[in-house]
Amino acid sequence: MAGPSSGVRKQWDIGHSIFLAGAVVRSLIKAGSEDDIQPQAILAMEGLGAGLLVDQERISDGVDALKGGENRKFNQLMITAGLTNGGAARLMRDSIPCVAAFVLAVACKTCFTDQETGSILYEMMHFRGVLRSVPVSRTQIERAVGALSGYGHNIVPNTLFDDVASTITRNMTQSLEMPGLLSRSGAKEIAEVLSDVFESLQDTKIKKITLEGHQTGIWFVTMLVWLLPNDTQLILHNKILFGRGNFRLKIILKQRDDSAWYIQKWYSEERISELVGGFDNVPTKEHRSLPLSHVPVKSAKTYLAAAYRLPEDAVEATGLIVTALVNIVFEHGTFWLSGNRYRIPFKDICQMHFIERYHTITKVFGWNLDFDKVNERISHIVAAYTYELSLTLAADNGMQPEILDGVFSYKMMSRLLLQLEASFFKSRGFAMIQENNLEHMGIIDPIIHVAAEALYCSIIEPFPCDRPFRPLTVATLHSNAESIWRLLSGDSPLQQRSHENVNQIAYFRSEAVKSICPGALGFGSAVLAVVGNGHVAYATPLMEPSTERRYCAGISMIPGTLRWGEDHARYLILREVEAAEFASARRFYEASQRIEVFQEETYLGLEALPNSEMVKVETLISPSENTLTLTTYLDSPSLQDAPVAVNWWRSIEALAFAELIHGHDMSAFGERELARSWKARGFFDKIAWLAVGGLTNGNAIKHHITTTRL
Repeated sequence: MAGPSSGVRKQWDIGHSIFLAGAVVRSLIKAGSEDDIQPQAILAMEGLGAGLLVDQERISDGVDALKGGENRKFNQLMITAGLTNGGAARLMRDSIPCVAAFVLAVACKTCFTDQETGSILYEMMHFRGVLRSVPVSRTQIERAVGALSGYGHNIVPNTLFDDVASTITRNMTQSLEMPGLLSRSGAKEIAEVLSDVFESLQDTKIKKITLEGHQTGIWFVTMLVWLLPNDTQLILHNKILFGRGNFRLKIILKQRDDSAWYIQKWYSEERISELVGGFDNVPTKEHRSLPLSHVPVKSAKTYLAAAYRLPEDAVEATGLIVTALVNIVFEHGTFWLSGNRYRIPFKDICQMHFIERYHTITKVFGWNLDFDKVNERISHIVAAYTYELSLTLAADNGMQPEILDGVFSYKMMSRLLLQLEASFFKSRGFAMIQENNLEHMGIIDPIIHVAAEALYCSIIEPFPCDRPFRPLTVATLHSNAESIWRLLSGDSPLQQRSHENVNQIAYFRSEAVKSICPGALGFGSAVLAVVGNGHVAYATPLMEPSTERRYCAGISMIPGTLRWGEDHARYLILREVEAAEFASARRFYEASQRIEVFQEETYLGLEALPNSEMVKVETLISPSENTLTLTTYLDSPSLQDAPVAVNWWRSIEALAFAELIHGHDMSAFGERELARSWKARGFFDKIAWLAVGGLTNGNAIKHHITTTRL
């Protein structure tokens, strides 16, 4: 039976908006222009928020969050990454309904991208009748959410989500009795449930609301407990898990065959001393098998246990092998560049925060292993791995494809883990994991997935402790297997062939950003910065150029968006022009201009000789829709042709793969021995001073390298 208020939904009256006063209207238009938000989108957010019941503490948190935060200016560019205290955020924090809508969007960030959150809010606007008063498109709401997303970075209820997930799983009578708890419902279905709940809460005639179901249950519980901590109670198997006392909203987690949510509203009836209720049914069956876009990283263990229906011993074994595999990659992994010609150890570009915690990395993903007890076993697993083992696998001619792809890499990683298990038993005399094996336990996929997601943290600064965790899909699993396999397969014939057209470090960098920054539009070889899910991921040297290898290879993160120009307009991508003639394509030197540092067998020494010629750096930026396109030129008086285009990423990678020598720290004996080593390896046949544009300086003294002032 339907309740009395379930027929006609209350309409918001735009005449109640605080933004319609003359001076405020001008501010609204100006704020929308700064953040690329249509003014009607802000009005629609206000209309949605007017129908939300949100705890006063959450409103206070939202007001503080909208005051802005840290921002950074990129070196020599008029580009700012981060948050401001103006624009739409300043305008919205003066409106309680706008703050309520913002806080609702923040609650969605635990499991949904900005685009998905915008779609949920749009559907709620439809159910609440806001769109009749303020016509606005779905895209405009998604864009508004994207512009404001970063402001909620510090108040996203990730910790509460982890607490809810672990509490629910601990109190289940059997493992994974409700697998849909971490599955996705559609935006329309989520919006319908939430709209019905919030409308019922605002109806004073309704004394209690019962919400019963399980689909996307952990997110629903987290969101409602966070927004309404004093009005929400959670019950599982007749046991109260959250909330005490006389609560208006009671959530009962219960498996239903139709995966629907049932909403029952209870009204006070004076004629009888009972409560009479009515049912509303919101079916979610259509989306029951789809995973959430992401979960907080601390819930990764819980998510994988649910998705793969793993018993506790399998979950613990997964954490153990992941830790060992990360250790193996750290010790043996290698990055390659330019067709297998240049390589550097993986550990040489890892950021310091990762180096400090890689050996206990699974703690970040929710495992609470007793590392004092398992470290010896982990060290045994690492010892069982040998570089030759991966070479043997890669050299199997029966499995070599024409190119290295994710499917092949997944097969090889699976085989590597099984062979590692066999090698461990053969050398140690006992099993790598107790009483079972990897294949039988079904944990090969989770091991590959979590290990890669952990390794992606290696180049992110600061260490992303509050990062999201992506679901394990087939496409993501294959990409992650390829990332690990490229690092481990080393000098194999397959790698020599596959590296000819693939920049390995660029591939890893791109996958890392997609992992850490859900919803980002991509981080290819030409992209220097990208916005995704309220964060900016950018090449660290944009802040300050450096020749330090780790610094050059790093990706930095900051909440917010990209802004450029005098009007501080908002953009989503900073990329370079794709050009054929960059610094790496400079003309080759002639043999007579090579640097000569030996006279017969006597080392003459190598010194820096300053060049008085000034080099001018010119940076040009072209804005287009949501993209900033960057071109950088070097110019000097000696150039007879046009200025020379240079490329940030090629310069960064040249430094990452360079053999850096710190002369001031080297003894005379050490310098002579290094020079003899380089001579034996033919290095001095390839070294010459290149002036701007690639032409060698024929008048330079042969045993000096000239330095140019910028």
